[in-house]
Amino acid sequence: MNSSIWYICALEAEQADADLLSDYIRQVWDLEPVLIQKPESQTVWLELYLDTEEAAAQAAAALTEVEGVRGVTTRRCDPRDWQSFWQRHFKPHPIGRRLWITPEWIPAPESDRVVLKIVPGLSFGTGEHFTTRFCLEMLEELTGRETFKTLWDVGCGSGILGVAGAQLGVQQVLGTDNDPICLQQAAENAALNGVSAQTRWEIADITAESAGSYQVVCANLFANLLMAVADTLWTATEHYLILSGIREFEIDAVAETFVRLGAKERVRDGDGEWAGLLLERGQ
Repeated sequence: MNSSIWYICALEAEQADADLLSDYIRQVWDLEPVLIQKPESQTVWLELYLDTEEAAAQAAAALTEVEGVRGVTTRRCDPRDWQSFWQRHFKPHPIGRRLWITPEWIPAPESDRVVLKIVPGLSFGTGEHFTTRFCLEMLEELTGRETFKTLWDVGCGSGILGVAGAQLGVQQVLGTDNDPICLQQAAENAALNGVSAQTRWEIADITAESAGSYQVVCANLFANLLMAVADTLWTATEHYLILSGIREFEIDAVAETFVRLGAKERVRDGDGEWAGLLLERGQ
């Protein structure tokens, strides 16, 4: 199978149903749907990007039966189509005070910012969503005032957090994910940014194993999973734990779970829909 060819399962729904359907997709398939909507339209399309035609067909068959879904289609996405999509939708943008995120096909502007080049893939992760941006801003904040030897990027996806950590001075970065396509993408992004020597990318299931002990741990996962593996994440954290992927209405429950384990809440932020936490291990 050519990993640069993907299959898209697209479902049509009312805008009012988009959030519930997106949550359902995340819970069942562990995928982040892409929402597409025309201006002033109440109709939306949620697209799932899958690596085989069979997986797309199975998702389409299952989603046809889900309440709120008005129609489902599947199509093949060739590399040229994928590149064209991202060239339209992924633009360079600053993050915090020190980072500049840019697609690899656009030269970075001259500035004092740390430039992070990204090749988008199935794992997405371009820094534009609040959950990724929060993690990047917290990494920027922490590395701006302390030097860290180790970072664990849990559920690394495109590798954007781990690569950023290495560029911001972390000496040894481990990124783990249960999807080999994500790890391939992360390794490519590390090489593109010249930090392959500081990073390694490994298959791992956070629900089954820990990766050791790290000065900073970053986990951009869903709230239910964060709470389910709280012991593993907190045991692996030597100093700071960055959590995101949390809906605003779930933030109290997530915070309380880790505070019970001994964490001290240092930062809580949100955009009205998504939220994140910076936790510290007390001395």
